Amino acid sequence: MPPRDRRIAAISARLTAVGLEPELKEYAHYTSIEARVPDSSPVESWSEVLAALETADGFGLADSAARGRSLWATIRKSVPAATSAAETPHEQL
Repeated sequence: MPPRDRRIAAISARLTAVGLEPELKEYAHYTSIEARVPDSSPVESWSEVLAALETADGFGLADSAARGRSLWATIRKSVPAATSAAETPHEQL
């Protein structure tokens, strides 16, 4: 398994281990790992969630009254020559 795929699998497994249901979405330049975070998510699980997310190329949390709370992590498909601060649609939230 290529290193990129191992990273995606590892993040997904760690999120699953804390009770989340990660979903993979493929985009032109990156793969996004997304999961809804229930309000009942135990505070103790957040250290593991953050440890998993920090291994990604980018990550974040969206919290809205309309859509609830969800997290995302992105893994680039290739290493760009130069990276901008708002490379993915998620990062512009």
